[in-house]
Amino acid sequence: MNRVLPPGGIAAPRPEPTPRTSETFLDGGRPWTATWFDPPFRPEPPDCNQSYGICFAADGDIVLVRDGRHYWNLPGGGVEPGETLEETLRREVAEEACAEVVECEYIGCQRVDDPQKPEGPERYYQARFWARVTLLDWTPAHEIVERRLVRPENFLSKLAWGAAPTARIILEEGLRRQLSAGRA
Repeated sequence: MNRVLPPGGIAAPRPEPTPRTSETFLDGGRPWTATWFDPPFRPEPPDCNQSYGICFAADGDIVLVRDGRHYWNLPGGGVEPGETLEETLRREVAEEACAEVVECEYIGCQRVDDPQKPEGPERYYQARFWARVTLLDWTPAHEIVERRLVRPENFLSKLAWGAAPTARIILEEGLRRQLSAGRA
């Protein structure tokens, strides 16, 4: 599948608001940075080339998915040519979590800066959404091998990157949307 990417791997320069948080991580000794921006700031494809959701089932549990590496993550993935961020979220949640997005709302994005990536420097955005989902029969057909439902209070400890500041922000914003939708 072709995924959209910013030209040359680098998102176009744009005015950005003050970030809510920024943290540098190490990947095999190589530093990369994740910087979180709240709405209304919202880059679109191709500069924003990924869409992930904190997905709530009817009982208030949060859906996590795992590929073959014991890595629990939010359902989501790369934008395909011609897709909106919401369309990407709906497709990826259906493919990875065997669930249907009933309702979703943009909650922010993170900019990923990876200037020393061996394949060439990258700077792109990843959209994050709150979503209410209907779970379908578990029939994995893609890279995901397991779906797990977790209570919100266990979300950060189960998410592979739950110690990152952005994980807490995503949980807080997701729970805020749940409350405003009368679902929590």
